[in-house]
Amino acid sequence: MKTSTSTRHRRKPRYTKTIMHLLTGVMLGIILCLNLYPLMAYAQSETDVTELGVVKLAEALKTGKITSVEAVQEYLDRIKAYDKKIGDKPGLGAIITLNQNALKEAAVLDKERANGHIRGPLHGIPVLVKDNINTADMPTSHGNQALATYQPKHDATAVQRLKDAGAIVLGKTNMAEFAMFWDTVSSVKGRTYNPYDPTKNINGSSGGTGAAVAASFAAIGLGTESCGSITDVASFNNLVGFRPTVGLGSMAGVDYNPLGDAIGPLALSVEDAAMLLDVLAGTDPKDPWTAKANSYKSTSYLNSLKGSSLKGARIGYVIAPFGGYDYSPGPESNNILATAEKEISVLEAQGATVIKIPLNRSWWNKYAPQNASYWATTGHESYFAKTEATWPKGLAGRTEPKNAINFGDIVAGSPNMEKTTKEWLMADDKKPLDKAGFAAAVAARQKFAQGVTELFTSYKLDALAYPTVAAPPAKVHKNPAELLDSEQFGTHCGWANFTGRPVVSVPAGFADKFPVGISLLGSRFGDAKLLGYAYNLEQASPHRKTPELTPSLLHKAGSTDTTTSAVSANSSGTKASPGSGQASSGNALSASTSSMSPSGIPLPIATVFIVAIGLIGLVVRLRKN
Repeated sequence: MKTSTSTRHRRKPRYTKTIMHLLTGVMLGIILCLNLYPLMAYAQSETDVTELGVVKLAEALKTGKITSVEAVQEYLDRIKAYDKKIGDKPGLGAIITLNQNALKEAAVLDKERANGHIRGPLHGIPVLVKDNINTADMPTSHGNQALATYQPKHDATAVQRLKDAGAIVLGKTNMAEFAMFWDTVSSVKGRTYNPYDPTKNINGSSGGTGAAVAASFAAIGLGTESCGSITDVASFNNLVGFRPTVGLGSMAGVDYNPLGDAIGPLALSVEDAAMLLDVLAGTDPKDPWTAKANSYKSTSYLNSLKGSSLKGARIGYVIAPFGGYDYSPGPESNNILATAEKEISVLEAQGATVIKIPLNRSWWNKYAPQNASYWATTGHESYFAKTEATWPKGLAGRTEPKNAINFGDIVAGSPNMEKTTKEWLMADDKKPLDKAGFAAAVAARQKFAQGVTELFTSYKLDALAYPTVAAPPAKVHKNPAELLDSEQFGTHCGWANFTGRPVVSVPAGFADKFPVGISLLGSRFGDAKLLGYAYNLEQASPHRKTPELTPSLLHKAGSTDTTTSAVSANSSGTKASPGSGQASSGNALSASTSSMSPSGIPLPIATVFIVAIGLIGLVVRLRKN
């Protein structure tokens, strides 16, 4: 039967319409595919990020055993699995904010790597950052409820250096409110729990970073330290904690005590800490303390590590805690001291000469008299005046003056704040720096530093060793929001904080099933030498163990649903609801880059998805016709 000319002409527009709808469906599929990235992606890497750390992850990325997208997703999976809940118990509570663009940033870095462009030694490596370090793409809460949406306009220098080296800032970690305590409880997040024993103190103030790194929530993390906030936390979390020489790395963009704070890594190994220091060290025009950093910094802290560094070294050993509450070790410290002294014997076995140094009362009276004051107690509100930031709506108007943020505003806006924290902040409310008190603190520190220098000189020491914390951890109260600070004794943090010398804490083993650390204190700007000693000790006597509470997910049955979210094109960070104790998260499946489209989407999945959308559009149109 012949088809008339008119019938053919009538069918032509219909076929054209169908083809147009098919093409429209395909285009919509492409657009939807790009915008749903990475929801349609599925992990294929068999490389486990648990205990991997920075150096090993960098090698795995370089050799193609894992992609940055896969690594980010594995860390996010672990955060979801262990940060909110572990079974029917509270999770670690380490994360305040997640970077909503982390997977997209990872995909960009994977594409750059595929094209032969490497930004730096941390290219594609996820790191976590303590929440008193400014980030321009995530709020900086200082652990405070009223500052949950406080958004700096610029990255801290340390964060910028991480990003320039190719790192992905995966999120911000919980901390003691305004970094004030040897405990980690905040009004914005709640308590951070110790992954080795949740009934015991995590220490502080960098406890969120400590718990997160110990549980492999990222390859490494940044902390800050006035007195023990890195090293004491490292000791309680079976980590390496390194506080560099004051002035080696920039503190610009960090809320800190100008008398002797430092920023440094909490890491799974000495190598990892050294690799991060290679990125952080150096002069910064924004921080006058770093004026001489370029002249003193090592060409490479990582490459200078040697397994024979201790041979011929002279190490002094003391056990007198100094820097916190008055404390003399009693029977409760016996197992800790015995564990530390086993490591001292390792130093000797590696060729070091160890000299036990008795510090008599006359030495303390001369260099650390009981009436000495080492702290400036006022003037801390200056951070808000000098930091360019978008303020939380209505915060500055809570108290007079209405055009500035002060501690009165912050206390008024933080109903979840603990009583002691309120008292400490209100004692500093609207008060300028006490110049006389500041000068007295500087003088007291200089006197103590003189005494330490004389110890190094008279005993011809290369380093001083001591148990990082000589007392057992305080126990978490029935009400977990109650501070443990006044019950946590035994810190040696004054040896570094009051002198500006570098200190590293290395895992020394376990006492009563709880981690113990041994610290090595070096000479100012002798950071490379000190890390070499720590590396030699770590290699000769390794004690790093994965917490039983946070095992590998890849090797754990039934772990396929442990995924977490980092996808949002419209939000830079997912914030914990004030006092909720949980950072918000949704669901996202991990992404494989074994065969990637330019946008970072696996090509087979993208193709199937696009074709499916197109066919659906065609079927719908044909049914209508």
